[in-house]
Amino acid sequence: MLTRISLTLKQHRFETIAVTVLCLLVGAAALVEAFRLNSLNTPLSCSSVSSSFIFGTDGGVVPNSPCDLALKKFYAVSGSTDVGLVGLLLSFIPFIVGIAFGAPIVAREIEHGTAPLSWSLSGSRVRWLAARMLSVVVLIVPLLLFVGLAADILQSALNPDLDVHAAFVGYLGRGVIVVFWGLAAFTGTVALGAIFGRSMPAVLAALFICFFARGVFEPGMSRVVLKPLAVQIDPNDQSSWSSQMWRTGLYSYYTYMLNGKPWTGDYQAWWSEHMPVVIGPSGIPIGAETTVPQPVGPQSISYYILGSQYWLVVGLESGILLAGSLFCGAIALAWVGRRRPY
Repeated sequence: MLTRISLTLKQHRFETIAVTVLCLLVGAAALVEAFRLNSLNTPLSCSSVSSSFIFGTDGGVVPNSPCDLALKKFYAVSGSTDVGLVGLLLSFIPFIVGIAFGAPIVAREIEHGTAPLSWSLSGSRVRWLAARMLSVVVLIVPLLLFVGLAADILQSALNPDLDVHAAFVGYLGRGVIVVFWGLAAFTGTVALGAIFGRSMPAVLAALFICFFARGVFEPGMSRVVLKPLAVQIDPNDQSSWSSQMWRTGLYSYYTYMLNGKPWTGDYQAWWSEHMPVVIGPSGIPIGAETTVPQPVGPQSISYYILGSQYWLVVGLESGILLAGSLFCGAIALAWVGRRRPY
């Protein structure tokens, strides 16, 4: 098995070297930026006060106070171009890795006309492809795990007053879920390469599908699959703000309530119908005055998944990505087993 893995990686030495170097450099860059932020030694109390001010729960930071000066230094680093660039690369890494390795595994063999020889020597097309895919998985899993853990450390440095394993800030681009994004991108691209038989169409299709999937995955999961985990957040309950729900929780959906019951009407139409109108001296409506009793209209009630559900959510979504990876891998194996070698 080790010989087969070594042979596969040698056959794709450019992708192997490029992906390894890229993952190590980006992961190391994330750790360096985290070290820079942590070395500022920003007091945790200052971070909490700043977060409370930003999210509207209490007073802000006194100008030119020790907290104000400390936070200015912190934001100068956290908002810098290099931190932003590292964060951008961390978001794209799993897709770059998956697509870079997935496209040539099958498509290059077909393009170069070496597929018939490879398949005849292996004795089984399915076994041939399974061995090649396993060889790549053995390489990219530890690389992506390193990148995901580095992203976790950077996110913790960017939010020193939060436990990043009990908050959903950027959770799809850090931690163990990064590995499953990479596996899904890899097996999906392998399947596309087997179907198209050409590397470039497989890469272009994979780019479109991966970025579309990344964009709709979080809202789709939180509003459909994870919806039963959501709890109601009362907009009049100030403790929701003090507990930083809007930072730690994962937004799921909202609904309207009227007189304590679910309401599905037209919000604007309700207010147009029930809003008191006062006629001015010129006979023109001037709107409701403060002396006119205001009706209690529909209220928007938001539902969030609590940060305490972090590992459950990550486990469920990682499982869904893994299931998608296995499905795409099965398609690739079945397609290679049946397609003509050209």
